[in-house]
Amino acid sequence: MPKVLAAITSPINPPSSSPVLTIPQIWAGLILKCKEPQHFVAAMSDCKVTSESETQIVRLITIGKEGIMGPPGTELRERIELAKPMQADFFMDNGTHISNIVSVGSVGSEDLYMTFTFDIVAPEGTDTKVEHANTLKAGHATVKHTIEIIRGLVKEGKL
Repeated sequence: MPKVLAAITSPINPPSSSPVLTIPQIWAGLILKCKEPQHFVAAMSDCKVTSESETQIVRLITIGKEGIMGPPGTELRERIELAKPMQADFFMDNGTHISNIVSVGSVGSEDLYMTFTFDIVAPEGTDTKVEHANTLKAGHATVKHTIEIIRGLVKEGKL
């Protein structure tokens, strides 16, 4: 099976950002993203959490937008391994692995970064160069959107 590999990093607290996000706030936002991904990822239209512990969430997601993950209505099972407070690893039954990672640029600072890595198992016949470009474009948008959603929830006092 062909694979599409990509990694995207964005600063969480660039100079113009307000409020400045903390690691606990970001982690709370990532947990929400695990449980309610349709608010963060445009391609997902529904999610049902089937089991949950401190270190793992299992969910069924429904695809709502045509793309590499399948046509609308496709239901996928994901197992999410949680490494609080820095990483969530998403494993799909088809072998796809996506990571959401929070990292620190300078110890003791607000210099935080969010990285999403994609190791996507693509259907046979996929033009991996085209899908790589699509994944980078969508990935950049998703990382920035995730940070914006978390910042908005913090502003609203919900995280």
